Amino acid sequence: MEHFKSPFGTSDFASARAIENRRFFDEVLDRARTHRYFSHPFMSCVDRTPPSREHVVFVLTSVYQLVSPFTALLCSLGGRAPNLRSRFALMDNIYEEMGCGDLDAAHPSLYLKMLASIGVTEEAAESMPALPAIRRINDHLREVIDRRHFSVACAMLALAETVIPPTFPVFVAMAQSAFPDVDMTFFDRHGPRDEGHSDDASMLFGINADSAHFATVEAEVQRALDYRTELFDEWMLAATRGTFHTQATVSERPRRHRSVRPASVRPPSVHPASVRPAANHHGALPRR
Repeated sequence: MEHFKSPFGTSDFASARAIENRRFFDEVLDRARTHRYFSHPFMSCVDRTPPSREHVVFVLTSVYQLVSPFTALLCSLGGRAPNLRSRFALMDNIYEEMGCGDLDAAHPSLYLKMLASIGVTEEAAESMPALPAIRRINDHLREVIDRRHFSVACAMLALAETVIPPTFPVFVAMAQSAFPDVDMTFFDRHGPRDEGHSDDASMLFGINADSAHFATVEAEVQRALDYRTELFDEWMLAATRGTFHTQATVSERPRRHRSVRPASVRPPSVHPASVRPAANHHGALPRR
């Protein structure tokens, strides 16, 4: 925790259940890092071919649709906390995301400032229809917060804060290659803090989870990584086709959430996504 005094003591982390929960989740995150998301060609796209200004604007504006609702989702998660101490611990993250009492320093405000420096207005960012994968990412996180156990939602928060930092160097390189004067405040402040937020969410998982939730966590982690990989696919497909405005305005019928996606609704990808491995008899994904 960065701003508030931790409401938990040594005894909270020393229980057999807390130790088992943290060991399990550390293993989940280790396996998650072998997912195609982390080796996706998008991660090295700037090294291969400098992106056009249109592509940079398209990608960075669409990211705003992930940044903008995140604080509301965090507040919803705080409302689901089973006790005062867990809610207090979440407030440290919310306080940071909301600018530590300064609205202009709230993370959505800083992101809009970055977009303004590359010529994208707040109105344009707010009105850009979300890509299908972005809708799935946001809807999935909202579903987990609303319908799953609090500890499962904390696991998804920890995952989100884990998968975001590796993309920041890519976004920064894209932005600076096309717009040398881009405002970097959002990336300078947000990136280093995400790892701390992930640790805090992992802590809440360790204290509140039960082994009965492990299989659900495994499934939801896989689902979240699949959706984020599909977003990379959509961004690269847009670059290949040069259809930034078309892809940004095409609407899609709402999609029902399922643990396994039907092939018919998978968006076209530059590299076909791998087939998800079957679960073992404990409900957990096999190690890769």
